[in-house]
Amino acid sequence: MPASRTFLQSHRLVAFGLAVLGGSLASQPWLAARGAQQPTGASAAAERQRAERQPQRASDRVRALQEESDELASRERVLLDEIRRLGRDRQNRAQELAAIDSDLADTTTQLEETASRMTELEREADAERPLVEARLVALYKMGAPGHTRFLLGAADLQSMGRAYRLIGSVVRRDRERFEGHRQTLDDLEASRATLEAHKVEAAGLQVGARAARRAVDRSIASQRALVDELDARQDLNAQLASELEAARQRLETAVAELAAATSASSLSSPSSLSAVTLALPLQPFRGQIEAPVPGAVTVAFGSAPSSDGIELAATAGEPVHAIHEGTVTFAGDLQGLGTLIIVDHGDQTFSHYGFLASLAVQEGLHVDARTELGTAGRSPSGTPSVYFELRIDGRPVDPVEWLRR
Repeated sequence: MPASRTFLQSHRLVAFGLAVLGGSLASQPWLAARGAQQPTGASAAAERQRAERQPQRASDRVRALQEESDELASRERVLLDEIRRLGRDRQNRAQELAAIDSDLADTTTQLEETASRMTELEREADAERPLVEARLVALYKMGAPGHTRFLLGAADLQSMGRAYRLIGSVVRRDRERFEGHRQTLDDLEASRATLEAHKVEAAGLQVGARAARRAVDRSIASQRALVDELDARQDLNAQLASELEAARQRLETAVAELAAATSASSLSSPSSLSAVTLALPLQPFRGQIEAPVPGAVTVAFGSAPSSDGIELAATAGEPVHAIHEGTVTFAGDLQGLGTLIIVDHGDQTFSHYGFLASLAVQEGLHVDARTELGTAGRSPSGTPSVYFELRIDGRPVDPVEWLRR
C-alpha cells in the first residue's frame, strides 16, 4: 500500500482520537492546574512573575481592540459619507433618467404624429390624383388646335383673355398643388428621419442612465454591507474587550492573593496557586497570534478529508513555540502525527503541534505565549514541517484565520 494512503488512513484515526481526547480533557478541569500542583521556591516565584505580567498583557490587548474599534468607527464614518454621496448621485441619476424617459416619450409621440400626417397627405394626394389626371388627359386631347378653338370660341377679346387665363390657372394650380404635397412630404420625411435618429440616441441614453443607476445601487448595497461588517466587528471587539477586562480583574485578584501569601507553605499550596493558572482567553487575540514557526502553509486546512489542521514549512530542528498561554495536557507520540503536544487554553480551546523532533515541555506544565515547546521534525513524507491544529469549542477551525498576517 502506498505510504500516502497509509498516512491518510492513520490520520483519520488520529483526527477521531484527538476529538475524543479534546472532549475528555475539557471535561476534567483539574488538568488545567496540573502544572501548579507542586511548585516551590524559584518555580513559585516564576509563576508569580508570570501572573503579574498577564494583567498588563490583557490591558495592552484591550487598548489595541479599542484602537481598532476607533479605526473601524472612522472607516464607518467615511463609508456613511460615501453612502450619502451615492444617495445624492442616485437621486440625480433618477432625475436624469426621468428626463430621458420623458424626452423619449415626446419623441415617440412626435414620430407617431408625423407618420399620421404623412399618411393623411398621401391619402389626400391619392384622392385628388384621378381628378387632376382627368383634367390633364382632357387638356392633352384638346391639343393646341383645341386650345385655339376654345379661345376662338370666345365672344370677344375680353372673353378670350379670361379663357386663356383659366386654362393657365388650372394647369398652374394643379402643378402647385402637387409640388406643395411633394414638398410637404419631403419635409415630413426629413423630420421623421431626424426624430428617428433622436429616438435612437435617447434610447441609448436611457440604457446608459439605467445602467448607471444600477451601478450606483450596487455601490450603495456594497457600502452598506461594509458598514454592517464594521458594526459587527466593533460589537465583537467590545465583547472581546469585556471578556479580557474580566480576565484582567481575575488575574489582578490572583496576583493580590499571591502577594498576601508570603510564606513558602502558602505559596506551595494548591489553593493559592490555583489562581496562578488563570489564563487569558484566546478568542480576543484572533488575528494577532504568531504562528508556531514562521514558515509558509504547505498543506491547507481541509485539503483532505483527514486533515483537521495545516502543515507549515520548517527547518528541521528549529524551535516550535506555543501560540498562547495554557497548560500542556499531552506530550508524546501519536500515530500519524509523530511526536505531538496539545496545549489547553481553556474554554474548550486547544492547539496541537505535531511532527516534532524533540520535546521541551512535559504534561501539566503551564506555558506562556511563545514558550518553546520543542523542535521541528519531519512529516511522514520526509518533508521538514510542523503540523498545527487549532480547536475552538472543541471543533477544528482553520488556523490561518487566527494567525497574524
